[in-house]
Amino acid sequence: MTTAFFIADIHLGINSPQRTRLLLSFCDYVLSNHGDLYILGDLFDFWANNKVLRQAHQPLFKKFEAFSAQGQTVGVLLGNRDFLLSQKALNTCGARFLGEEAEIVLDGLRFFLAHGHTLCLADTQFLAYKKKMWPLFRLLDLVLPGWIENRIARSFIRQSKKVISRQNPERFAFTRSAIEKLFTAGIDIVICGHTHTPEHFSCNGKQFFALPAWDDNAGHYLRYHNGSLSLHTLTNRNTEGLVSSQETGVRRQKKK
Repeated sequence: MTTAFFIADIHLGINSPQRTRLLLSFCDYVLSNHGDLYILGDLFDFWANNKVLRQAHQPLFKKFEAFSAQGQTVGVLLGNRDFLLSQKALNTCGARFLGEEAEIVLDGLRFFLAHGHTLCLADTQFLAYKKKMWPLFRLLDLVLPGWIENRIARSFIRQSKKVISRQNPERFAFTRSAIEKLFTAGIDIVICGHTHTPEHFSCNGKQFFALPAWDDNAGHYLRYHNGSLSLHTLTNRNTEGLVSSQETGVRRQKKK
């Protein structure tokens, strides 16, 4: 049986020692349980491929190397904050680059993984912005000095939070029909983050999970083991294991 852990929206900053310590402790927990780790976007509060950011997050990349050395997987998906994270940066520490969406199979179950922004189809403003601006940002990432990139990114995030706070929350909701379309196509379990709010529903035996965001004091993760999924919380007061858990069963399905 496979053991796998899923997290999203950690939002590590250049200087976020508490959250970094919590994540490193969680990585040790996953390593000791011989599990694979899937990070479903916004691992970083922002990312650009420059020396300052690589050095700031070197302890985490070293931890990813430990997964690779033990034959365990770290899979990283892109979020709307760290979409500039490159395959090269992840390959150097043994992590798998999974793009914006990915499908994996665990014990015969088909999992669809995404950060979540591609499943919020009512957020047409963002989807249009993404299509137009992300290619430009990727080009600028190749030519701008790192200190300029990082200053622009911090300013952009501050402004983005102000804009989002004034919007109708329904704009950022997951599109149920998009998720049900995945179920119809044979996906058993959809897991994402993005909205920072936990959500779960079942449809004809298929399941959807949206994971909570992390903060400096608590991290949330979904654990798959022995055919079941359970949501857990880890805190800086107790980095050895579970503080609280809520389990939702998932029956193992045999392929016909």
